[in-house]
Amino acid sequence: METGKVAVQNGWSLYGHPLFLQRLEDLVSEVEELSEEDPDGFTHHSTFKLYDKVAKAMMERIPADPSARAFLLGNTMGEENRHWRRAKEGLPDRYRLFFQYRSAAPQTIIYVWLNDCATLRKDGARTDVYVVFRKMLTKGTVPGSFDELLKVANPVQTGTEEE
Repeated sequence: METGKVAVQNGWSLYGHPLFLQRLEDLVSEVEELSEEDPDGFTHHSTFKLYDKVAKAMMERIPADPSARAFLLGNTMGEENRHWRRAKEGLPDRYRLFFQYRSAAPQTIIYVWLNDCATLRKDGARTDVYVVFRKMLTKGTVPGSFDELLKVANPVQTGTEEE
């Protein structure tokens, strides 16, 4: 885990797994390009809308109550993965943002993965977002436990920052 300034929202320290942080960085770069190409119309582009909704989910909706029923996975990825949470409401259709949290002090949320257009939600498909994420867990691409995630996570660098 990299140390440094950590974004804090609603009392929750926010971290990101490298997969999520790279995806977020790519989205920001795309939005910056769009704003340069079309300063008046870039906010109508689907990439900007995705970024805007992801930013609101990670900075507002999830830190408001990461234990909310709306984030529960149930058995979608198997009983052994019920500790995972995902945001889907408020995001564009078929997109999911996976995360884990720990409510013991210090309260921490780790954002882990946001799917892309090649892994949209499609029940039964090999490229379904849940199938792909479960494979990431099985192969060890993404650690399954909170403690292991925290070891590889880095601070989210937006929002209210604390030393």
